Amino acid sequence: MDRQTIILICLSLSITACGGGSTSASAPPLQAYSIGGTVSGLDPSQSVVLRNNGGDALTVSANVAFTFATKVASGGAYAVTASPPPGKGCSITSASGTASANVTSVAVICTPTSSHDPTTVGGSVSGLVGQGLTLELITRGGHVAQVLAISGNIDFVFPAPVIPADKASAHVAIQTQPHSPTQRCVVRNREVPIGQPSYTDVGVVCGEFAYVTNAADNTISAFAIDATTGAIAPLGQLVTAGMSPSEIASTSDKKYLYVSNRDSNDVSAFAIDALNGRLTAVPGSPFAAGTKPRAVSIFGASIFVANSGSDDVSAYVGDQFADGGTGALTPWSPASYATGAGPSAMVIHPSNSFLYTANASGDISAFHLDLTLIAGSPFTSGGNSVSSLAFGAGGKFLYAANASGGTAAIIGFSVDPDAGALARLPGFPLPSCHYIVADQTGTYLYATAGTDVLAYNIDAQTGTLNLLPGFPVAVGASADSVTIDPTNQFLYVANGSAGTVTSFELNVATGELTPMPGSPFAVGTSADFIAAF
Repeated sequence: MDRQTIILICLSLSITACGGGSTSASAPPLQAYSIGGTVSGLDPSQSVVLRNNGGDALTVSANVAFTFATKVASGGAYAVTASPPPGKGCSITSASGTASANVTSVAVICTPTSSHDPTTVGGSVSGLVGQGLTLELITRGGHVAQVLAISGNIDFVFPAPVIPADKASAHVAIQTQPHSPTQRCVVRNREVPIGQPSYTDVGVVCGEFAYVTNAADNTISAFAIDATTGAIAPLGQLVTAGMSPSEIASTSDKKYLYVSNRDSNDVSAFAIDALNGRLTAVPGSPFAAGTKPRAVSIFGASIFVANSGSDDVSAYVGDQFADGGTGALTPWSPASYATGAGPSAMVIHPSNSFLYTANASGDISAFHLDLTLIAGSPFTSGGNSVSSLAFGAGGKFLYAANASGGTAAIIGFSVDPDAGALARLPGFPLPSCHYIVADQTGTYLYATAGTDVLAYNIDAQTGTLNLLPGFPVAVGASADSVTIDPTNQFLYVANGSAGTVTSFELNVATGELTPMPGSPFAVGTSADFIAAF
């Protein structure tokens, strides 16, 4: 075959490189399609909240056509659900399918309902890897009305509807957590509303995620946690926060995440995607706080932020439990409550009865959760630079990490279970500590010190800390904050300016830490605070 013939063949095939060189063709970009349709049956001033694949919330306030903001990749699945307004139930035709072109056929039809009508309850499961997950539908008086076994990441419906007499108190809960591997699933939108024939907004979230603040470039790094190995994998997302993001807290249903921004005096709020852990800023974020906000704690719909510059706690109510809620924050009235000077750490007692802030003034302020002071507050701590607080033995004891230079130490207290008052424990302080965290059972206390991790057994009767054999364990870099995942299997240490996270497998029987393959993991320009949910 001569060269002219070769050229003619190449031209006919639209090949751009022929002859002596190699032939290549770039792949076409992946096509994505919009998902949309129409809404009908709404009365004036009514709204319906639509979601696609459990996220991408869209509020529609009129009988109009709609299109979700996020497109679906060609061949990807879509599933539309609706949260109707009070007094209406919304059925959906062509609610799910596979995207092969722009979808405009989803029809949301809302009709009046009666509180006497039964309600079918369902939702979706995401992130499930283990086996044995079962859900329960609990009705009036705590009665377990139905149990449903879940075998994968599916849409589910309880077989029998909730009868009207039970609607006011019906909710969905986890009966049995998955095993092989162990997971800790949580339930979003668990309460069954009154007055609609179908409620399909329940979300069972089994995926675990880790988030790291990078104060050097004002960002948050996001990671997925492998349920089997504990390894963290970047989600390909670096989210902009405020100036010098400090600490992170998540709602118990993994629906919203809040970050204190130390140098912009505000709080960033993000919605967490149930499917992949990605973060999306909520409307109105960031929200104003006091001066130099540091620690963040959450109880139910209440969000508390300790402000080290204005010597107070900012208190907010989130709208996450409202129909169509976004996670936006509204300040309490009053919006702030005085602490000692320079509060830099804060925790809520496991009983959900008390809140404590550790202050640079060398004391601990103690509050009931309406932020009235506990009798005897503040309590002397003996530490003037407490960076973290942790409970042990189910909340019987409180420990403070005092991180000030050569006097770095752990200080221990007993907690009055009824009044919340603190009393210093004998045998403290213990030397060398920067940041502390207790494991999920309250049996072990882990502390960072220099480039090491220390581990102590917590005496459940006396609160005494006993150093475990084999410790300290080196992390290979300057150790900063430390967190333990919800399954109590993995421990992660943020390594500050090194921009890495050192990870360990945690033996719940002995407290021993084993370095994780692939650790340390690169996370950003800095790794100032880490939290796993």
